[in-house]
Amino acid sequence: MMLEKLYRILSAILMPVVFILAFFAMLFLMAAFSNPAFLFAAFVLGCVVLYMVKSTQFYRRNIQPGMPAKANVRDWIRVNAFVAIFFVLQLIFSAGYMLVMKKEVLANFQVLLNQVQDMEGGGTVKYTAQELYNSMKNIMVFFLIFDVLLAIHIVCTFKLLKKYKGLLVHQ
Repeated sequence: MMLEKLYRILSAILMPVVFILAFFAMLFLMAAFSNPAFLFAAFVLGCVVLYMVKSTQFYRRNIQPGMPAKANVRDWIRVNAFVAIFFVLQLIFSAGYMLVMKKEVLANFQVLLNQVQDMEGGGTVKYTAQELYNSMKNIMVFFLIFDVLLAIHIVCTFKLLKKYKGLLVHQ
């Protein structure tokens, strides 16, 4: 019962952020029409969104009322959970790099700001490299918290899939 309560709380916390990620996945998908490199980001974000939606649906439609589900629901959840694990690891490594390699990141931000300034024809840039770094650091801290919660949610999902495997019927 404790697992189910934790799962419900985590789902309620994560779902609003996942809806925002769904919006960004659609933006990346539209951007992929002009640059195919965005397809990978759209795929990963889409899988995270699908994982959260399918796992929450499985909990609400099948576990809570005790109703059987198709066996392919487990496959949908598992496959998208593995991609979500990749998303979690990718963001953890990115945040770690950004926090540990501060000097290099600041130098890269300064180069970026200089390029923007050159494109504007010698105008001044409103932000400094330090302000840009602080903004990115705040975003990364937010996503680190989101990633930890998402990782716990994934572990709970696998435990629930194992615990309620009797609800998954082959048709």
